[in-house]
Amino acid sequence: MGSWLRLFGAELRRTLPRLLPVGLLVLLVTGAVFQARAVQDVAHSNLDQVRTGMAHLTPEGCAEDTAGLPPDAGVSPEVFHRECVENLPRTIEMYRNIEVGFTATAEHLAPAQHPVGTVGASFGWLATVPGLVAIILLAAYFTAGEWSRGTVVPLLLHEQRLWRLLSAKTAVLLVWSLLTAAVMSLALWALAALHTRRAHPLHDMVSDAEVRAYTLQRAGVGLLVLAITCVASVALAAALRSPLRSSLAGVLLLGLVTLPITAWSPGAILADGLELKPYLNAWDHVWTTPLGTSVPASIRALPWVVLLLGVVWHGWRVRPRSLV
Repeated sequence: MGSWLRLFGAELRRTLPRLLPVGLLVLLVTGAVFQARAVQDVAHSNLDQVRTGMAHLTPEGCAEDTAGLPPDAGVSPEVFHRECVENLPRTIEMYRNIEVGFTATAEHLAPAQHPVGTVGASFGWLATVPGLVAIILLAAYFTAGEWSRGTVVPLLLHEQRLWRLLSAKTAVLLVWSLLTAAVMSLALWALAALHTRRAHPLHDMVSDAEVRAYTLQRAGVGLLVLAITCVASVALAAALRSPLRSSLAGVLLLGLVTLPITAWSPGAILADGLELKPYLNAWDHVWTTPLGTSVPASIRALPWVVLLLGVVWHGWRVRPRSLV
C-alpha cells in the first residue's frame, strides 16, 4: 500500500500542475458560472413576467386595455372589452399552466443559490457532457500519451505491475474531478452570494431539506458516474496507446452509449439519476429523463456496470505482452 501511495503521489505531482488539467478546470468552472447566471436570470424573469401578467387578468385590467386600444384596432372598444372579460377564465387557466412549468424550472435551479446546493449543481455539471469529455481528454493525454511519448518505459521499469500504474492514474483523474467540483461549488456560491440571490432570487422556493436531498442525490450519482468514467477512460487509453485515437474513440463511445434510446440506455439512466429536466436548454442537460418505466435508475444501471467490469477484465486478460 505504501508503494502504491508513493506512485499515486508521483502521478499526482506529474499531472495536476500541468496546463491541460488546470485549463480544463478553469474552462469548466467558468462555463458553469456563466450558465448558472444565464439560466437563473431567465427562470426568474419568466416567472416574474407570467405572475405580473396574471395580476393584470381582471375586469379592471380589461378596462385598462380597452382604454389603451388604438383607434385603428379594427374592433370597437365595447366588443373588445366584452370579449376580454368573457375570455378571462380561459386566459387565466392558460397562464396558470405556464406558471406551473416556469415554477418547476425555478425550483430545479433554486438549490444552486444555496451553499450546500452548489455541491449538487457542480456534480450535476461534471457528471454529464462537459465533465465526462474533460476526463476522456485527460486520460488520453496522460495515459495514452505515455506510450506515444515513450515515457511509459521508465515508469514500468520503476513499477513493473501495469495495473498499479493505471490504478494510480485513475485515482489522479478522480482527484482532479473532486478538486474541480470543489472549485466549481465555491464559484457558484460566490455567484449566488454576490449577484443572483439579489438580482434573480430563487433560493426561497426550496426548503433546506429539499436542498440537502438534491445535493445528496446528485453528489452520490455524480461521484459514481465520474469514477466509472475515470476507470473506462484510462482502460481505453491504455488499450489504444494514442492520445488522438483515445480522444476520438472516447467521445464517440460516450455519444453512442448515452443516447436515450430506451429507459434502459445509459443516457436515460443518468438523466433519471441526476433528475435532468428536458425543458432546460443548458449544456449539462443533453440527455432527457426517461418516460414509461417504474424501474429505479440504480437497478437499470447494474447491467451496464457489470458489462463495463467484464470488458475491463477481458481486456486485461488478452492485453498485448508489450503492455507489461
